[in-house]
Amino acid sequence: MIKECIADISHLPAVPPRSAELYSAAGRRMLEQVSRELMACPDIQDLIGDNPLQMVEMGLQQHYQIMQTILKLNSFDLLARMAPWIYRVFHSRGFSWDYFPLELKAFKNALLECSGDGYVRPIIAIYDWLIRHHQDMIELSGSGDTLGFALPDEIDEMQQIFTTLLLNADHGGCLKLADTSVKTPAELRHFYEHVVRHSLYTVGELWERNQISVAEEHLATAIVGRVTSFLYGRFTGTPQTKGTVVVSSAPNEFHEVGARMVADILELDGWDVTYLGANTPPEELLRLLINRKPFLLALSVATPFNLDKARLVIDAVKSIPDLAGVRILTGGLAFLAAPQIWHELGADGYAANLDELTALCDGWWRENGGQT
Repeated sequence: MIKECIADISHLPAVPPRSAELYSAAGRRMLEQVSRELMACPDIQDLIGDNPLQMVEMGLQQHYQIMQTILKLNSFDLLARMAPWIYRVFHSRGFSWDYFPLELKAFKNALLECSGDGYVRPIIAIYDWLIRHHQDMIELSGSGDTLGFALPDEIDEMQQIFTTLLLNADHGGCLKLADTSVKTPAELRHFYEHVVRHSLYTVGELWERNQISVAEEHLATAIVGRVTSFLYGRFTGTPQTKGTVVVSSAPNEFHEVGARMVADILELDGWDVTYLGANTPPEELLRLLINRKPFLLALSVATPFNLDKARLVIDAVKSIPDLAGVRILTGGLAFLAAPQIWHELGADGYAANLDELTALCDGWWRENGGQT
C-alpha cells in the first residue's frame, strides 16, 4: 500500500518557496492556535490516553518540524512514509486513532487563519490529502518498513545474540562478542553493517512500538558506542594513503553511531579522517572546513526533520570559493525513506551502506588523480 500512497501523493502540486516561507514564518502563531484548539477539546484526555498534555505539545513541535522539511524539499514521498511512523509511535503510547485527524484539521485551520494568503493553497492540499488517507495511515502503521528499511528475512546468529545482549544491557557480553568476532578489517566491516546496524534497527523499532523505554534505547546506543571505540583501537595505525575526510552528523542531529562507523571504515580504507560526532554547529563546521580544506565532507542524517539543516550546510559549503573542490557525501537513516533526496540537498553523492561508501569515495579519489 505504501507504493500506492506515494504514487497518489506525487500528484499534488509542488509547494512554491514562498509557500514554504509563509509556513515557517507562521510557525509560532500556528502552534499556539493548534494547541489552544486541541486543549479546548472536551475529550482530549481520552484521545491521548494516560499521557500528559506536554506530550501533545511535543508532538505538535515534531509535526511542524517535519512539515517544514517536507515543504522546503517538496519531498511528498518522504511525507507518505513518515506519517504512518508517527501514527505508530504515538498510538503505541496510548493515543487514539481519532486524535490524528483532529490534529491535522487544527493545523489546517491555523494555517488558514495565520496566513490569509493564497500561497498556502498547496499546503492545504497536503493536509487534505493526509486527512483523506487517515485510514491508510492506520493500516500502514502496522508495517515496519514504511521508512525504507526492514530487517532481513534471515538474520544471522551473531546479530541475534548481539541484539539480545544489547536489550539485556550486557555491555560485557557485547564487548566479548565483538572481541571474538572481529579480527580483521573485513570482519569489522561485516560486524558494523550486518550486526550493529541491524541490531540498532531492531532496538529502534521496539522503541517505536513502546516495547522498550527511551532510557533503554539510549543505553543500547551507549553500549554500541563503547563497542565501536573498543574495536577502533584494534586497527589504529593504518597507513593514510588518500586525502582528508571530515565526517560529521548534521546540525541538530544527535544520532552519531552511523557517522562513527563511517569514520572508522574510511580510516581503515586509507583516508585521513577527522571525526566531529553529533550536532556540530554549522558555523564551527564551516570554520573547520575552511582551515582544513578536505577532499571530502561526509554528512550523516538519521532523523528526517534534520534534512533541511543538512541542506543549509551544503548550500553554505558550496557558496564558499575556498571550498569549491570539496566533495559532499550524504548518508544515514533519513535517506532510506527517500534515497534520491540527496539531489535536492545539493550533495555530490549518497551511500546507502559501507560498501557503497568506500566505492564512491575511492572513485572520486581516482577521478581526481589521487590528489587533494
